[in-house]
Amino acid sequence: MIDALFDLLGTFYQSGNLEQAEWIARSILQAIPDDIVSLQFLGLLYYQTRRRPQAMQAFSAAGLDQQHAMPTPGGDQQNLRASAQCLRAASGHGSTLAGAWYDLGMLLFRLRRYPQALAALHAALRARPDDVVTQRAIARVEGLAAPRP
Repeated sequence: MIDALFDLLGTFYQSGNLEQAEWIARSILQAIPDDIVSLQFLGLLYYQTRRRPQAMQAFSAAGLDQQHAMPTPGGDQQNLRASAQCLRAASGHGSTLAGAWYDLGMLLFRLRRYPQALAALHAALRARPDDVVTQRAIARVEGLAAPRP
């Protein structure tokens, strides 16, 4: 079911139907609250539809979630497993979301959110391993994100 939802999200995104893509991302978030993948795509969709404050809020929520994504004793293991399933569904080889991952990575790069940008670009590369443009983007972001002496 999750695979189908992310495939549909990718199809709507690729066709430029951002309203339907947003509806799918919101639906996934209703089923799996605080899912990092859905929050990031929702942020991308908000940004592309000129709702910058909502986009930044979604990106911030996704960034905070990533810091706390490791299981903790007594933590909500079911939500963590569901969120991991979302990531696998959205970034598997041949995913319809490859272009969206790339766009998300480049947007996060422009916003100077380098760790999130790299994660998104690597997801794009997992979906399309032979994409030279994505490989170059990763090298560029890694170069800028590296600590300076």
